[in-house]
Amino acid sequence: MSPRRPPRERPPNPDAVESAWRLFLAVPLPPPVTARVDDLVRELAAASWPVRWVAPETAHVTLHFLGDTAPERAELLRLALPGVVARHAAFDLRTAGLGVFPNRRRPRVLWVGLHGPTHRLETLQRDLGDTLRGLGFTVEDGPYHPHVTLGRLRDVGGQQGRELAEAIGRRLDADAHAEAPSGSPVPLPVREVLLIRSFLSHRGARHEPIGRYPLANAIEGAR
Repeated sequence: MSPRRPPRERPPNPDAVESAWRLFLAVPLPPPVTARVDDLVRELAAASWPVRWVAPETAHVTLHFLGDTAPERAELLRLALPGVVARHAAFDLRTAGLGVFPNRRRPRVLWVGLHGPTHRLETLQRDLGDTLRGLGFTVEDGPYHPHVTLGRLRDVGGQQGRELAEAIGRRLDADAHAEAPSGSPVPLPVREVLLIRSFLSHRGARHEPIGRYPLANAIEGAR
């Protein structure tokens, strides 16, 4: 008699109670900014660069990426966030030109920047970071650069990588010298912070807000 094969292990169910939740904090984009992201992605994708472009409907302004989080810790976070966010008054930003991370010689992320009182967004991000640390979350160090990600470059080395960096650099230069970089500025009101759960699949990412936290005077600021 042949030995019995061990039963196959089933992959973890992402919706199971014991599974970790992939979370991040972000500022949502209004429809006009989402439309601008869509236009830019369509235009840049025409260059056939090796980039994983974002789905415009999932674009946002990231404040903190938390990664895999136990559901009970997510509940603690949901209780802590309202008071922190409410200490900050609503304000308005606007879209700006294109840029890359970490630098033009080795571009890895393509983004559209933000102008206006970005220091207020930086203060909000820093205040949230302090709260996250107090709850035991790991918070990324370093300066915060407000932006909306358009796409992430795939690893390309050698001559192809150098040519790609040069092509992207030429596009950034053209954008910087345009009368209206990346088109006329589009208003981006900052009225709330979302706690978002991300679901990953072969079809891409799906984002589900599990908490909404308004800034102070958000209703008045929207008028």
